[in-house]
Order: sequence, then C-alpha cells, then structure tokens
Amino acid sequence: MIEIFFKNIKSQSLEKLENVKKGAWINVEDAKKDDLDFVAEITNLNIIDLEDALDVHELPRIERKSGAAIFFVRDAQFFDRNEDVSTTPLTIVITKKYIITISINKSDLIRRFVANGFDFSTTQRSKFLIYTLLNISRNFTKAVKSLNNDVEYQKDKLEKVSNADILKLIEHEELLSGYISALNPMKIVFEAIETGKYIPLYSYDEDLIEDMIISIRQSVEICSTNLKSIESLRESYQIMFTNNLNKTIRVLTSITVILTIPTMIASFFGMNVLIPLQSHPLGFLFILAISCLISFAFLYVFMVKKWF
Repeated sequence: MIEIFFKNIKSQSLEKLENVKKGAWINVEDAKKDDLDFVAEITNLNIIDLEDALDVHELPRIERKSGAAIFFVRDAQFFDRNEDVSTTPLTIVITKKYIITISINKSDLIRRFVANGFDFSTTQRSKFLIYTLLNISRNFTKAVKSLNNDVEYQKDKLEKVSNADILKLIEHEELLSGYISALNPMKIVFEAIETGKYIPLYSYDEDLIEDMIISIRQSVEICSTNLKSIESLRESYQIMFTNNLNKTIRVLTSITVILTIPTMIASFFGMNVLIPLQSHPLGFLFILAISCLISFAFLYVFMVKKWF
C-alpha cells in the first residue's frame, strides 16, 4: 500500500495526495516487490538497493546510493495487547526531493504519524528522520522498561515459581536478546547520523540527536542488566528445583525404609517353619507392636536429622 502525504510549515495537518510531488512524504506499508519498483522509478535507485527493505531480519545500517541515503532501522513493534513485543524493520529513504518510509507490515509508529501529524513540514527531511528515530528510541525504552518490570515481578515471586513463569522468563530472554541485536547497530547508525555526513544537520537538531543516542544507550544497558537478572533467576530456579527434588527423594527414601521394617518382620513370621509366638494368643499383637515400635524409632531418627 502506497500513501503520499504533504505538509508545509503553515499547515496544521497532513494533506493526502494522489500524485507524487517534490517535498512529499511517501509511505509504503505492507510493502511488496511492485511497491519497490515504484520507489525505484521515482528515486532513480536500483531495485537491488531497495530489496533489503523486505528482509524481516535486516540489521540496522546506512547506505548511500545514487545521491540518496537509505537508513535501515528496526522498531519495537507491539503486535497485540498482551505486551508481547518484538522488532520489525523500517526503511527510510531520503533523496533531494522526497522522504520515503518502507515497512513490511503495518507500523504503529507510522500510523501515529498519519493520525496525529507533526509540527514540521515534510520538506524538512532531516527533521523528519530525526523525529522518526527519536520515536523509535522511545518505543524501545518503553518496551525494555515493560520487560524490566516483568523480570522484577518474577524476582518477588521466586518461591512460587510455576512452569508458566519459566516459559515467560525464556520468552523475555529471547526478546531482550533480539533487542540488543537491534539496538547495538542502531546505536552505530545514530552516531553516524550525528556526524552530519549522511544528512544536513542544524543547530536545533543536535539536542534531539543527543537524546536519541542517550536513549539507545540506556536501553542497551537496561537490556544487558535484565539479561543478567534473568540468568541469575534461572540459576536460582535450578537451585530451588534441585533442592526440592532432593527433599522429595529424602522423604520417599525415608518412607521406604520405615515401611520396609514391618514388611521384613511380616516376612520372617510368615515363613512356613516353627517360629516364636506362633501358638501365643496375643502373638499377632506383639509382632504388630514390635513392628510399629521399630518404625516409629526410625521415623523419630529421620525427623531429628530433618530427613523427613
């Protein structure tokens, strides 16, 4: 799906256009090969230079092609309302005439831009790029903080861990690893933009770029800290499970020993030979009493030693 928008500095909202004109913002969502052909045609870029925009695993980087700057970045995308988050690629192409955004699915970030607009013109391509990247960095911060809160919550309920908690912890670890894989190259992209070699920068952009870089660095640090916390939690879970298993084995072993004593006595007195008390009217009660006494003696010893 291709949408074309334009906004000058005096406009209050985005104007949706039918045809491309200089200074427009061209948004491509659910991008397909035909959409890339259209972008290549209006920008004079080679289609090969744009094909990576369709790669779901594309890593953040910057390329210069035919007078255009192509920024491959990733955004922390919320796919549903269960706080299940991951990253999705977003490609931003800046030429002398247009700014183009390409995403392989519906982007919440872009949808917010379309719905809420922004306070600058689409002809201010550098500002548009910085504004987009700043929002991406904020999305990462929000997503990482959400995971951090979940990890802290699981720390508080360490003694009541369940299989669902373990699965959630594994999911969080995978998400954090994915974030770090995206954030580290994103940090390099942001630092490269700060040099001013890829887009012209103005004095009022410097603070925004600095905020972007600080936000990304903080997100990387929080991710690394959370991964260490998850590793520590997994080790704690393993120790708890091993300890509980040892307790269970001790209890079962103790029960086996306690029940073995009367079983052995009953086996001896069940032999088809002459045995003591076989003619005594209270012989069964004597044998039962002796079996219980010995079993209770073992039970007492096990409880004193805290094996039971």
